[in-house]
Amino acid sequence: MKTTKLLILSFILISVSSNAQEIDQEFLDSLPDDVREDLETRNQTRADQTNETYRPYLYSSKLSQAEELLSLKDRLERDLLDLERRLDTGENLTINEELKLYGSDFFNTFQTSFMPINEPNPDSGYMLDVGDILQIQLVGQNDYIEDFPINSDGSINLPDIGEIIVAGLSLDDTSELIKAKVKSAFIATEAFITLSEIRDVNILVTGNAQNPGIYTLTGNSNILHAISAAGGISEFGSLREINLLRDNKIIESLDVYNLLIEGQYNLKKRLRSGDVVFIEARKNIVTIDGAINRPAKYEALENQKLINIIEYANGINRKADLKNISLERMVDGSLKTIPVPNNSYFEAINVQDGDLIYIREHPYRQAKISGAVMKPGSYTMAAGETINDLIKKAGGYTDNAYEFGAIYLNEDAKLINEKSKEVLYQAFIDNILTVSEQNISDNFDMTPLVSLVKELKNTEVNGRVVIDLLDDSSIELYKIKEGDELFVPERNNVVYVYGETSTEGAVMYSDAKNVEYFIEKSGGYKKFADNEYIFVLHPNGESQLYRSKRNIFESSPKSEVKIYPGSIIFVPRALDQSTPRRLAAQAYVSILGNLGIALASLSAIND
Repeated sequence: MKTTKLLILSFILISVSSNAQEIDQEFLDSLPDDVREDLETRNQTRADQTNETYRPYLYSSKLSQAEELLSLKDRLERDLLDLERRLDTGENLTINEELKLYGSDFFNTFQTSFMPINEPNPDSGYMLDVGDILQIQLVGQNDYIEDFPINSDGSINLPDIGEIIVAGLSLDDTSELIKAKVKSAFIATEAFITLSEIRDVNILVTGNAQNPGIYTLTGNSNILHAISAAGGISEFGSLREINLLRDNKIIESLDVYNLLIEGQYNLKKRLRSGDVVFIEARKNIVTIDGAINRPAKYEALENQKLINIIEYANGINRKADLKNISLERMVDGSLKTIPVPNNSYFEAINVQDGDLIYIREHPYRQAKISGAVMKPGSYTMAAGETINDLIKKAGGYTDNAYEFGAIYLNEDAKLINEKSKEVLYQAFIDNILTVSEQNISDNFDMTPLVSLVKELKNTEVNGRVVIDLLDDSSIELYKIKEGDELFVPERNNVVYVYGETSTEGAVMYSDAKNVEYFIEKSGGYKKFADNEYIFVLHPNGESQLYRSKRNIFESSPKSEVKIYPGSIIFVPRALDQSTPRRLAAQAYVSILGNLGIALASLSAIND
């Protein structure tokens, strides 16, 4: 099998300035672009914190954060198991309390973006009234341009033509009327009519407005502009029942949901002085959560159905279990569950104020299994099914399967690993900065540290879960989750040796041989090898630290590390004493974890 070198540590010759506050430019220029940018950014941040000094314990604090992040995996798994239990048993689920009322933020943006300004010619349907000013231009036998305000009686007075009543007419109709008058009064004269200035109107916004009161707007305004001027709708106000009253009669109504959900903007009425915009109190608030495209609280009108709320929420998603729907309602002072056997009931159930609707996700999930199994592929798994069930569905192992080297990937674990890597990388950047700020001679070599940081930066995070397929209790207990992947490699009778050895690559496995044996088969240690801290990654994903030398303070002999077929032995280059070995150990384990996955996959392809 052709072995591909997947782990390369680049060596960059650097020098560090003795200046305690500046990083040597030659050193910066030698770094990879992304690492250099991170270093410069962090250095600037620390420079800005002039009142703070370097404290070594900050590193241990960061590492404790990493450990806390890693512990989240166990807590997350417990929470997911509890959720699965509740889904399977039909236990009531708690609705997300942070869900907002749909549309409640609408007027926050409307207020600044869509308020009308006093500009001429808003549109041809604009209804003229007292206070508007028309600009009329005559071209021809009679030639002039002049502004004509609409008088209190609704008229304008044109020279040589006389009084024309225009109040109550649209701008378009007014234009046609004036053109006809000019044509009959003058020969070879053409009229051009525009709106020079729009009138102001005083209106009352009342009911459940944020700031009820009298507001002055332009005559081009509508209900939306009035509400916005009043600061929007209060927490008790309705988004769906807003009325424009003129002479104590409703002349137009607004349902904000028609605008937000269906895109209907059919407001025809312009505001006039004396108009009242009245916002009703909201009556029915229904909450819908779960396998829905837009979980939120929705305002329902009287006699609306469950199907209406689902439509407001943009429908159910593909994960919805239509036979597992919960509708909780207060009945006679106690919480009751209303049966919703399936989606055929959506059009039959009337929603009420306070209803809580939860559409559960389908208890089935997809998982993938590949490698040395009889029937590799994707399988549909029921809630509660385990890794063992997945293996059975795949027909079991092939004769050459290597269960101990199985790789199990999980999205939850990937998330935790991403957060841990971020904390670890930042700790390394801080360490480089700290070393650079110390009075260190120019021959001080940070090459190994920089190389390690570069590798850590470029390492893709995986979601590997350490699992032993040979342990029946383990594979029976671990529940399959959506998107899980299991890879079972074929047995590979080699041990991989990388790092500071004379020859990197694969060494044939020999039973009962120790770490030193395989390093010797690779030509032994290089000059700068750190033979006190050797890392071994086992095929199942577990890692161990092997120390070839016993500390003088240790009375007991060092423990042996068992080597298995497919194990990876990595000999690092000795790091300077300024670098916490704990940091380095975490970095090496992170890098080796990805290397292990790659080698297993490569082995399967080449064999």
